[in-house]
Amino acid sequence: MNDLTRRTRLALAALAALALTSCSPQPASPPEDRLCKVEPGSAEERLLRTVIRTKNFRTDWYQPSDRRWAERMEETLRDIADPAATYTVSGCAYVPNGQPGVGRATVNFAWVPSPVPARRPDDKESREYRVNGATGRSDDISTHLYVSCVLPGSLQESSRKVLLHADAAFTMNLGPVRDHGTQDQQLEFVYRMTHRATEVLGCENKPLAKEPVVKAVDAPVKEPGTPTPSRTP
Repeated sequence: MNDLTRRTRLALAALAALALTSCSPQPASPPEDRLCKVEPGSAEERLLRTVIRTKNFRTDWYQPSDRRWAERMEETLRDIADPAATYTVSGCAYVPNGQPGVGRATVNFAWVPSPVPARRPDDKESREYRVNGATGRSDDISTHLYVSCVLPGSLQESSRKVLLHADAAFTMNLGPVRDHGTQDQQLEFVYRMTHRATEVLGCENKPLAKEPVVKAVDAPVKEPGTPTPSRTP
């Protein structure tokens, strides 16, 4: 076999291998910087529009990337025994209509010692939740979610002793809440955002993977035919 024939056969074999590879399904790469991104038409967008009462909003990332946010969370976990350390890591903000000065929805994250902090005796406005292994608490302007997140490698032992805490604030001027539907929706929104956080962190126990069914543990039973009060601006 001469050199030209050999080179031709090698080239044809390489082309065949390339064609086979291109037709085979490739593993999907995880999307970058997805912690704060709210896709149009998603459940997160529907819930966010409801709780901030606007169709349009601007998204602000407090960290330059998901990777940097995860690094900051790992740093705070390593420093958790230091009383001078700052444990809250800023996450995402959503500004109604993209205009400053009208309030915003924010979601930040931290590690807190286990078990979940007890509700204060005078805190009668918030409702308690248990959703897929997570514990939540929500009132008119704030929502908290606590869940176990076991990290891999050298942080595994430390992460088993704490809980991942999502701390959300809804500071828009929305007026009084006359029903608790919005509190439930705030909790579901924070649940879904915290699920993203657990994926970015790489929690080995894969918490919050199930779809949330949000109902407060102290929710009253609604009588059939009872109208639902509306939320007024």
